[in-house]
Amino acid sequence: MRKHFAALPAVIALCGAVVLGTAGSAAAHGDTIDFRISGQDGGHVRTVASWDNDGDPVTETLSATLSAVSADGRRTAGPWRLVEVPGGTATFTTAEALPAGRWKVSVESGFPALGRGEATMTVPDGAAPKAAIATHSSSGPTVWLWSAAAAATLVAVCAAVFLVSRRRG
Repeated sequence: MRKHFAALPAVIALCGAVVLGTAGSAAAHGDTIDFRISGQDGGHVRTVASWDNDGDPVTETLSATLSAVSADGRRTAGPWRLVEVPGGTATFTTAEALPAGRWKVSVESGFPALGRGEATMTVPDGAAPKAAIATHSSSGPTVWLWSAAAAATLVAVCAAVFLVSRRRG
């Protein structure tokens, strides 16, 4: 029975390296992100992301969404994915625009760390949305695809080690 688990420490170490290998950049700044909602442009809400512990701008790939509830609670918007504002340091917006009215806006992130921000804002009547913000991001999906590929490879290696050790025993 021991032969079956001879490679187990190596597999566990490999799993740990894959899981912990992606956490390096966030750990240098702390473990939470602060979102300051800085306004809107044609209904497109803008927010600035900074690390809670040291106030540095979040320059890593960000996975975050924005949701809004009207002041009377009758309308909701989102969740919408945040996208980078071209040329803006740690500044994000949505491709979608809020309609006119008073809104309670919430932003939440899950990667590279948990984060949250809230504000109340008014989108004026006749606020014509500006040109649509591109939602294409080459780095965000790439990170997730590589993580998924690494996880799939790890599962395949674990299965192969298990099957080989079982046949030898």
